[in-house]
Amino acid sequence: MTDAEFRKSVLKLTVDANATVQRRLTELTRWAPIDRERVQTWFGTNDEATRASLIQGLGRLSKVLVGLAPKNFIRSSPDTDLATGCTPNLKNLSGEVAHVCAPDTATHTISISPNFCQLPDRSAGRLDSKQLTIVHEASHFHDTFGSLDHAYTQYNTRRLAQSNPERAIAKADSIAWYVLCTD
Repeated sequence: MTDAEFRKSVLKLTVDANATVQRRLTELTRWAPIDRERVQTWFGTNDEATRASLIQGLGRLSKVLVGLAPKNFIRSSPDTDLATGCTPNLKNLSGEVAHVCAPDTATHTISISPNFCQLPDRSAGRLDSKQLTIVHEASHFHDTFGSLDHAYTQYNTRRLAQSNPERAIAKADSIAWYVLCTD
């Protein structure tokens, strides 16, 4: 894939992800039983505090997604981490797909690792995807959710929601799967 093709692809995935964020915001406003059930699945609770947190966080996430441009997606390297104000990421580099410097609310830089390009564009069933990764990484920024990585994969995310709802609402995969999962 050329750089131009990559930029076009990642921006299309970001625009589509934001459209889904907008649908989730509509569902949170409507707050029908099916909407409460979806929140329950991914966060282990569907109380008003969780709903309010999602409305606020998804609104902020949408603003960041709308503002992403090709310059926000860079090849991962220790030098680019330093440029965003973070120490270089040296953990689990062989399995890494992407990462961000959460306090980097000025540039919203998403560092893309080579493994990112091996993912499908969109999630099918329980598989991770480029689109899921973009939402996951954007949810880490302090001006969106400031989310953390308590667990990865859809299966572990669903389990965490049931066993520890307090952690689920602050987990990047919980937010990303809530937004994008279709099953």
